[in-house]
Amino acid sequence: MAAPAPQRTSTLKQSHWTVKRHGVITEMCEETVAATPAIRSLCHYSNGILDFAVLRAPLAPLSSLVTEPGDEDSGESLPGSRLLLCAQDLGLVLRPLGTGELMRTVVAGPRGGLWGGRARPGEFLAAVTDLGDGVPATDAAMNRLVTRIRTEIHSLPDELLGGDPVAKAHLASIPAPEGPRIDFGTGAAADTGYEERLRHLWRAHVNTTDLHYAGYYRDWTVVCVGDVFDARELGPRFIDVSVRTRRTAYRDLSRSLRGHVVRLTDALGLIAPPVPGRAPLDRLVLDVQEGAVHVHWTSPHAFLLGVTLDQRQVGHAEQRLAGLARALGDEPDPRRFTTPR
Repeated sequence: MAAPAPQRTSTLKQSHWTVKRHGVITEMCEETVAATPAIRSLCHYSNGILDFAVLRAPLAPLSSLVTEPGDEDSGESLPGSRLLLCAQDLGLVLRPLGTGELMRTVVAGPRGGLWGGRARPGEFLAAVTDLGDGVPATDAAMNRLVTRIRTEIHSLPDELLGGDPVAKAHLASIPAPEGPRIDFGTGAAADTGYEERLRHLWRAHVNTTDLHYAGYYRDWTVVCVGDVFDARELGPRFIDVSVRTRRTAYRDLSRSLRGHVVRLTDALGLIAPPVPGRAPLDRLVLDVQEGAVHVHWTSPHAFLLGVTLDQRQVGHAEQRLAGLARALGDEPDPRRFTTPR
């Protein structure tokens, strides 16, 4: 079977971006868009300034934008520009956790998604997909692209964006020597049976290999959190930041996310309007140099925040969190069966 023909693209460059100095990076980006049908457009920024935009051709204007002829690059770069600003702010929020710089941000919604990542300080790439199922392909392609730019152009090491695909995941059939420490918040119903079901789910998913922390929130109020930060094998990861400080920091992060999610939702809304009755975002990935923070929405009013401290396990940790989210979706919320006072 013959390989599919590459897609046509067009590139809109700013005047400061010259072929002689920057042509290799431009060609890599064009190749990525041409080979990845899920990507609608790809933008490259230097120190916050747009350098060029690679667009799929022919390309209909974003339905949420009204642009004048000749302003296509400005319209296509707007979602990425907003994502860049959000990523800069989120990077500052994550820095006190001591897990390194924010390298990759993935925003997935019901009708499209955004990908943003830095090849090195000051160099940022953003990609847009307007397909509901286009985020995984966009994510994989952009991870490869940024890794190529880092290693082939800048002679920098591979940072394992998205994790190491050959890393071994946790074997669920082998129980952890020590189960996770689990706490319940004010969002939990006063139901002993429900709490025990949550304990069982956390013990089945949170482990010392990939998913090290998981918090469940309803209406931005904590229901249940659990982690294995006290495990002996994770001890070296808390040399600079104590276990107690890290636990507090992730609770604070869950509260501070509210404003950032509003801005990310606005950026995603430039691509496609939200779906009535669904959460505006399906998932959010904040991939740092030592692991990642994953957020999965289980309903318009509830989400899970998961953490891995192992960069090799970023992909496996998200799969584990997705499994926990599916299990929670099957669990009845006892508050729905109580009579309001």
